[in-house]
Amino acid sequence: MTRTNSMAPGAAYGRWARVALLLLVLVPTAFHAKALLPEIFLPVPSLNDDAVHYLLVQRASEALAGGENPFDHWVPELEFGFPWFFYYQHLPHLAVVFLHRLLLKQVDLLTVFNLIRDLLLLAFPLTVYWSMRRLQFSAVAAAVSASGATLLSSSPAYGFDYNSYAWRGLGMYTQLWAMHLFFIALACLHEVLDRGKGFAAAVVASSMLALSHLIYVYMMAVTAIVLLLLGLNRANARPRIARLAVTGALGAAISSYFWLPLAFSHAYLNASPYLQRFKYDSFGAREILTRLVNGDLLDSGRLPVLTILLALGIAAALLASTRAARLALALFLLWLALFFGRPTWGRLVDLLPMAKGLLFHRFIGGVHLAAILLIGLGGEWVWQRLGSLSGRWRAAAAALVFLAVMVPALRERQEFYSLNRQWMERSRRALVTDGDGRAIFSALEELPPGRVYAGLYGNWGKDLKFGDLHFFNLLTFYRMAAPGPPYPSFSLNADLAFHFNERDLAHYNLFNVRYLIAPSRVTMPEFLRRIKETPRYILYQAETDGYASFAAVTETRKIGSQSALFVQNLSWLTGSDPAGGRFSRYDYPAARGTSGSAENTGGSPPNGRPGCPGGGKITEERVLPSSIALQVECPEATTLVLKVTYHPNWRVTIDGRDGLPFMLSPSFIGVEVPAGPHKIRAEYRSPLYKTALLLFGACTLLATICFRRQLARFEGLLASSP
Repeated sequence: MTRTNSMAPGAAYGRWARVALLLLVLVPTAFHAKALLPEIFLPVPSLNDDAVHYLLVQRASEALAGGENPFDHWVPELEFGFPWFFYYQHLPHLAVVFLHRLLLKQVDLLTVFNLIRDLLLLAFPLTVYWSMRRLQFSAVAAAVSASGATLLSSSPAYGFDYNSYAWRGLGMYTQLWAMHLFFIALACLHEVLDRGKGFAAAVVASSMLALSHLIYVYMMAVTAIVLLLLGLNRANARPRIARLAVTGALGAAISSYFWLPLAFSHAYLNASPYLQRFKYDSFGAREILTRLVNGDLLDSGRLPVLTILLALGIAAALLASTRAARLALALFLLWLALFFGRPTWGRLVDLLPMAKGLLFHRFIGGVHLAAILLIGLGGEWVWQRLGSLSGRWRAAAAALVFLAVMVPALRERQEFYSLNRQWMERSRRALVTDGDGRAIFSALEELPPGRVYAGLYGNWGKDLKFGDLHFFNLLTFYRMAAPGPPYPSFSLNADLAFHFNERDLAHYNLFNVRYLIAPSRVTMPEFLRRIKETPRYILYQAETDGYASFAAVTETRKIGSQSALFVQNLSWLTGSDPAGGRFSRYDYPAARGTSGSAENTGGSPPNGRPGCPGGGKITEERVLPSSIALQVECPEATTLVLKVTYHPNWRVTIDGRDGLPFMLSPSFIGVEVPAGPHKIRAEYRSPLYKTALLLFGACTLLATICFRRQLARFEGLLASSP
């Protein structure tokens, strides 16, 4: 057999070498195929963010079936309502909906969701291998990286390790798509920059990444600059820059319906003051380097086998002369440095675009991508050390060495998945055997609409459990509107759910919390009426005005920032105004320098209902996910407050004529209503310009695919022009 240099990307391998490399990839893949089966065949509600993702899938499917815009609609169940797809990456959710339709709805939506999630987990080694081969890594390096990519165990979390996606993990469904697309977009862009080929693939991959995860498309943009600079010289500078510009422009045009409206309306996307500080700042160089050296960044809770391969890969990259090795090392150093975050770089990070809202802890994904590339180089170095052997003996020795290296990682992963299955089975048994819980949910399904409160992690809500699931997890999973706990806290009033006072009737009325589920041992206020009792739980009902009330607007405040708005809302909520039906009107976002300024506009009426001295009447005719229809009557002109989050895309009509909605405390919708009886209809509508941008993006995508050859010629002309 002729010996080949495995450092050469195009090197040929004998049959036994190919068998060894295939075995190297198949062993962890087969291991995960078995370990992840419970994720599909144990239909247990999620205890992490997957509950939110599945709710978004259900709502998108409902919107498509009901003739709403599946790309932009209102989600009423979370955080007092919010247009999630206006601000949040949604391609992964729509993929579930469209596959469900392709299967003619013969497979239930939850199974399709779980199936896609697990297929993406199982296919990750293939994505890594394919991408690395396109990046000119050798087959050995690509195979070792593909094998190790599924075995990461990381502390801190939020990276590419499967703890981010498993049932007992974090539920980072959209990042699972981004993990694949990050590799694919990098490989496709490399081919475009180097050869001027594959424009359509690079544009499609970049666009899909933009619609799958905003943070990762940001990371891809930074990575693309590194990719551009590594191969740059005087002779190829113009064509490489032109190719990157054309690819970026087309990707931005295709995804413009998502990012451009978000940029216009970012003031209505909350940056939570309660989010852990490390998510905004990261951990600092000392903490991260310590975890890298002791193995926690790749091998938390086990022997540092992948960390050793990473160290070998770094050494090999320093000695190698290939561009692939330089790329892996440059990306690792760059993302490791950015992952240090504000504790290390201080105000220097503010020089980064959009630095204020960046979640620096998520840059661990860039570290993991580069580490996976370097692990392959470390494995290739080990392969080369076996060069004294030949043929089948070299392949057999290499296979044994790599499989032996994988054993500690496989054992630790087996323990993780074993505990994962135990948690799932325990929760499923609890759900099946807890007849009291089923009775409460059955009662809720038959009651009129209203939000449901089942406690929080910080009070008795932590004890309302089905195995490892909490009652409030199930409320989200089964699409029951609840005031908390917030998940990402996207709406401007989401964090106020932490301040909901379960012993204040005014809070129930304000947030339209009609129902409360509590343990039977907990004593609740007398104003709550028991409507369902079981040995374990009691379902209470509070008397509320429903999703609309008359409001006495006492002042108009000009608010210029989110932080000032939150402080004002919290001060208002914890004061006496909610009980008196007194509301503040907000001019938000106001011009800079006006934050907090107020103008008195009146007070609560001397008699009658707040906001309607003669009493008045409100009848809910129809409450739908994206609209509310009301019949209201007041003998005097008044203000009506709708107890859903304010957003400028809401439209209100009074007897068929356009009204003018505005923001009332606590970031709810207000509208002025003339005296007398009126029909009110409030509806969330996606703006026309967003639909126009969606059509523009679809046409750009189609043109990119159909005219990809002409695109290459255009890029050539652009590159050669002065």
